[in-house]
Amino acid sequence: GEARVFCVLKPKTNANMPGGDGLTVDAKGNLYIAFPLGIQVFDSTGTSLGAIAVPEQSYNVTFGGPSGRTLFIAAVRSIYAAKMAVPGHIFQDDPLDRSREETK
Repeated sequence: GEARVFCVLKPKTNANMPGGDGLTVDAKGNLYIAFPLGIQVFDSTGTSLGAIAVPEQSYNVTFGGPSGRTLFIAAVRSIYAAKMAVPGHIFQDDPLDRSREETK
């Protein structure tokens, strides 16, 4: 199909990081993108759902924890964790991974 802009990040605040960095997806298809002001969240159509602020520049983001409902944010000097209502997307079904059985 024809290329289109999926989402637009908030204005940049750091010239050394002009756009998003790491990203992850939750089980509902929402996209989480690390950017200088924290994590921006977009639904599966590219509509902004808001942002998760952290006190320092974020570089990466992923889901983890026993049920996959903890959002981990890697920043300049710290790792932040936020409990989420929706678990992260499972990209590959690992038969040895029993940590998310309650979410299947």
